Amino acid sequence: MLYGGPSAEHEVSCISALRIAQAARDSGRPVTIIGLTHDRRWVAANRTLASIGEGDALASPDVLIAESPGAELPSLESGVPSDPVVFPLLHGPFGEDGVIQGHLEAIGLPYVGAGVLSSAICMDKGVAKSVLREHGLPVAEWSLIRRAQPGGAAEDAARVLGYPLFVKPANLGSSIGVTKVHGGPSLRDAVALAFEFDDYVILEESVDGRELELALLGNEEIRVSRAGEIEPSREFYDYADKYELGLAKALVPTDLTDAQLDRTRDIATRAYRALRVEGLARIDLFLTGDDSLVVNEVNTMPGFTPISMYPMLWAAEGLPIGQLIDDLIELAMARHQRRRGLRTNRLA
Repeated sequence: MLYGGPSAEHEVSCISALRIAQAARDSGRPVTIIGLTHDRRWVAANRTLASIGEGDALASPDVLIAESPGAELPSLESGVPSDPVVFPLLHGPFGEDGVIQGHLEAIGLPYVGAGVLSSAICMDKGVAKSVLREHGLPVAEWSLIRRAQPGGAAEDAARVLGYPLFVKPANLGSSIGVTKVHGGPSLRDAVALAFEFDDYVILEESVDGRELELALLGNEEIRVSRAGEIEPSREFYDYADKYELGLAKALVPTDLTDAQLDRTRDIATRAYRALRVEGLARIDLFLTGDDSLVVNEVNTMPGFTPISMYPMLWAAEGLPIGQLIDDLIELAMARHQRRRGLRTNRLA
């Protein structure tokens, strides 16, 4: 299991990793835990799984690396099963954008979650929206601006989109760097904040609707959970509301009609296919007052913290986290075997 990473979502990854490690230990699976610091140094982080839950295991790898300075990527030769599967619990850039997936493909290891292309597309909000729209799926109106664009690009986009609108880094999750802007005076500050995290920034219309989330699981065949709903305690579901305040409400499952649920599942499945996702994803939708659906985001490595919707949604379907991990590992192995069967030479 890989966790941590050089991303603003580093802390969320650490919490997710603890939950997965606990579940793997409880199911008797041997686990090698490898942490990645903010400055891209690797550290062996097992420190005996027996100590998990006692407060001294799976801290941030930045803490662990201080105890063994100069550590490099640990050897995978000891303490690892003969057929290892990598669980890359790295959220955000470097871990969820195809970078680590490309490395795992290059060294021939099976891994949980979406492949290189799908990970990269889904991580970039602008590219993902373009692909979804090309496949006839509903998305909020948006405009993409890059750091090198002349001044005034954000103001021009805002005039077209109207207020309120959201300003987001194009490649990040957990609502980090996101601002809801109600008027021109605060637009510049919101754009400057987003550019602290990425070279591309999304300006997106504000959609007034219920915030729905669905969990998907599968490669060729896809299982889709019932929809959960988030009721934020703040103006929008920001980082503090997700991970710090504990005041947002998660309704799992929520009270959709059968027809609404069928449509949400259909839209989610089509988005999963359009973006070539395999393994797992959490797909976020808006249900508007006129009963329309809008795809918000597709998350290819959703959180596994105690308050994360992805494991909560599957638990509501009778799939506990231990079995969920088993299913994800089986899907990773199945894709790996399928791709190993592809021809790599021209002549038979």
